[in-house]
Amino acid sequence: MRINACSVAFRHLDVTARDLARYVAREGFDGLEIWAPHARTLAVEWRDLPQRPPVPMLAGYLPLGTAGFSRADAADLLDLTRTWGAPRLRLFAGGVGRDQAGADQRRAILRDLGTTADMAHDRGLRIAVETHPQTLADSLPATLDLLDALDHPAVGVNFDVLHVWESGADPVSAFAALREHVDHLHLKSVTARDRLSVFHPDNVHDPRGSRDGMCPLLTGAVDYAAFLRAVPAGMGASLEWFGPKPAATMAADLRALRRDLLDRAA
Repeated sequence: MRINACSVAFRHLDVTARDLARYVAREGFDGLEIWAPHARTLAVEWRDLPQRPPVPMLAGYLPLGTAGFSRADAADLLDLTRTWGAPRLRLFAGGVGRDQAGADQRRAILRDLGTTADMAHDRGLRIAVETHPQTLADSLPATLDLLDALDHPAVGVNFDVLHVWESGADPVSAFAALREHVDHLHLKSVTARDRLSVFHPDNVHDPRGSRDGMCPLLTGAVDYAAFLRAVPAGMGASLEWFGPKPAATMAADLRALRRDLLDRAA
């Protein structure tokens, strides 16, 4: 398995492209998933680095299904993805859950997602729709319905293991059902179900937000030992950490993964 660091972990710190590249190389990550705000501000410096780690995905945002969506913004984000050499752009399928979305909302989200996927395909890129609460991919049935409705060769899934578990699905069974569509994995955990709200975007991106419930990957409530046994060896994954001490925590998670799970299974 190829394990990548996530630059979003450093969202509240002042980091440079050189800092990120050195961190990835020093700790032995296979690459760096770049967060869209970092991608915009660090693109020129990253381009000029003598050595750059692979970038498997750009984690981006578009207001799909709303009046704020524009083809120009989608094109700009896709071009930024290509600038970083990433083969895929991560997006959320709107901002409303499948069961809460009205028919018009659903059509609008699908329309904008399809438009963006067409543009990605023209650029040789893929869209990785994240399994995430309050989107049209908030459960296994919802994600399967979304993929069926889009039926697009450039659309795959960023399988967020925690959020699949949060939906009540078994991650192993859900991965098997989505396997042919899964492009990438997000790995994070939580101490207990009653702490899942800590990952709400408004909390995660607030420097003063709670971090109660965030924990190292293999010490949380999600059974990663069982999940990773079911994942093909060549799958790419990113450690998505939102808590304190991001450099030390992601590096420790990487060592623990390789020592306790991945190397043992090899």
